[in-house]
Amino acid sequence: MDLSLPRGIRDIEPQEHLLYERIRQAFYEVADLFNFKMMEPAPIEYLSTLSAKSGEEVAKQIYSFKDKRGRDVGLRFDLTVGLTRYVSSRRDLKPPIKLACYGGAWRYEEPQYGRYRWFHQWDVEIFGSASTEADVEVIDVCDKILRRLELDNLLIQIGERSVVEEYIRKSLRVSSEEKLIELMRALDKVQRKTEGELIKEYEARGVGKDEVNKLLEFGRLHGAPEKMIQVVNELQLKSSEGLGRVWDSLKSRGIANVEYNMSVVRGIDYYTGLVFETVDTRNPQLGSLCGGGRYDLLPKVFGRPDLSATGAAGGIERVALLMTGKAEPRGVVFVAYTDSSLRKNAVKLASELRSEGVKAETALEPKSLGRQLEDASDLGARWTVIIGKRELASGELTLRDMNERNEERLSPEEVRGRLKAG
Repeated sequence: MDLSLPRGIRDIEPQEHLLYERIRQAFYEVADLFNFKMMEPAPIEYLSTLSAKSGEEVAKQIYSFKDKRGRDVGLRFDLTVGLTRYVSSRRDLKPPIKLACYGGAWRYEEPQYGRYRWFHQWDVEIFGSASTEADVEVIDVCDKILRRLELDNLLIQIGERSVVEEYIRKSLRVSSEEKLIELMRALDKVQRKTEGELIKEYEARGVGKDEVNKLLEFGRLHGAPEKMIQVVNELQLKSSEGLGRVWDSLKSRGIANVEYNMSVVRGIDYYTGLVFETVDTRNPQLGSLCGGGRYDLLPKVFGRPDLSATGAAGGIERVALLMTGKAEPRGVVFVAYTDSSLRKNAVKLASELRSEGVKAETALEPKSLGRQLEDASDLGARWTVIIGKRELASGELTLRDMNERNEERLSPEEVRGRLKAG
């Protein structure tokens, strides 16, 4: 029997899972501080829902299939589509609607460093507010999650799709909506492909070399917000007015690790305004740790033109790669016995310790004390509680320090106090 897994799918082993749980906890805590409500959208959707304005590239990556009644369905490729479908169907919800979730998603794309076909995300969304403050609050949440995880060297790269669209229409004289979308997709690939590769790819799609070159030149504009606001204003692009409001809001929130980058447009077609990505400047090969932006178009596709939307998602696998070694398991206490007749006493004590919040382990099979101490050492236990007949008769327990290799006879209350103190 072949016990291997499909390409891009893997098991999450205990040490890595510990990192995932730490990320999840940080996400829950920060999302709660901003009063987001937790939920999880369905993992399987109708294919028509998933492919609505997702874009050509993402549509190819959807794990789609026919169910047993022949209906076209697929696994979610992100959490945003499901949350938007949910909110769009709930006209009874009063805006602003702030939702958050954590879960897995699937994309049939080429696996690479930090990118798998089954992956996990945190996600925050605000529905029903068209304000700049809603956009910036999403950035603020993501920044605080990463900082709570003690990550540094973070750079928030902010773009504005409406500015790029206006530049393409005005400077490249593009009027076709189809060609506009093609050029936006080309700009999104700047970080992944060379200039020559992009020119060749888009010439084959009917986009001229001069147009691609001019677009890429615009996409190379990046830098400090004040400088970039001035540069874009000199291009006389009316849609650039919002960039100043965004920077004012970021400053009021104490967020300074920011650059404006005209190549950041995000690849999914439902984005409509401000977009952002957060990267680790020391590990650029990881790509974005989190990202998102305004996507008013998606609720409109789902029949809610009245509903504005902005949000972001964080990549758990990529964040975990930066946290390797930063999450240590809670120390376990091993409860041992000197005689097999005392196994029940050991099981009882281990159960009581767990009820009191102490992580405890005991032998599941009869073993000598020596073998039990070996097990305790293999588990990395700091303390081993030993139950013996003499100790039992005197109402005491032996507490062994596995690091210092010394022992003390203590009352059960003293043992509990020592263990709870760490």
